[in-house]
Amino acid sequence: MAPWGYIIRIVMMMEDAIVSRILQSPRFHHGVRKIHRTIEDIRYGRDPNEPLKPGEATEDPNIAGNGSFITHFIDELKNQFRGPPSDPPPPSGPPGPPRK
Repeated sequence: MAPWGYIIRIVMMMEDAIVSRILQSPRFHHGVRKIHRTIEDIRYGRDPNEPLKPGEATEDPNIAGNGSFITHFIDELKNQFRGPPSDPPPPSGPPGPPRK
């Protein structure tokens, strides 16, 4: 057999070992379960019998979930390029007596 044939066989055996290790990993299954649950929630809505996630009961429903940070970040970058700060400092108080 040619040397490249041995290399291909070794790569295939390593691939099988890596795939079997990944499939045995609980972290992999947890990640797949989380992705599946998210897609099902988006596609069909939340199951009313499912318990609430931590912080979900007190969450503001008007705030857009993950996109709110990105939106805020982009707005801040735009403000930085324009020049004026988005939150200007408050005035320093009442003016003092006029100088002579």
